[in-house]
Amino acid sequence: MSIFKKLRKSEKDSKAAKVPSPEPSLKQLDSRIGLASYRDFYSLKNYWKAIDRKRSDASFLFFSSYLKQSPENVKLYPKLKNVDISKITPDTADAGFETMAANYLKVFDDVITAVEETPADCSDACSRLIAVGKIHRAKVSGMSATQFQDMEKPFIETVSEILQDRFNEKVENLFRKFFQFCLKYLSEGLNS
Repeated sequence: MSIFKKLRKSEKDSKAAKVPSPEPSLKQLDSRIGLASYRDFYSLKNYWKAIDRKRSDASFLFFSSYLKQSPENVKLYPKLKNVDISKITPDTADAGFETMAANYLKVFDDVITAVEETPADCSDACSRLIAVGKIHRAKVSGMSATQFQDMEKPFIETVSEILQDRFNEKVENLFRKFFQFCLKYLSEGLNS
């Protein structure tokens, strides 16, 4: 006797309607983020993981580039009053500078995490950005949305520097769109 037997279907079973197998659900992405699809966000998130692995380098690069590009903004941060931004290096960074730099990069990380948790509704990410904007309104006197906009170039340069040969036009566009999403809600919080 054969180990494997063919099972015969009864006529009743063969005429019964077959239930289609459920198709894998494609995650929807909130359109406010500005990316075309969840796949784009997924790519951005994976690139961000590479940046996050070098968090201290990335935060130093980002914040020092921002302040070197716009030295007039140093005076907006009381913790940086004793820091000569032109002479700062990763080895000689001030504790206040390191804290500020890490906080800025953490905002982007928090937003990516919030979107990852609920990609179809980025309300938590928007709320986080608005809250950060409000904190800047209260704690950083004289700050305007222009200073947030000034962070885009250092942000993209940091992404480029950390990702090295993985950085290309597509990656740049993903991070520019992500930054514009962040900028919109940071500015909203700052101006509210």
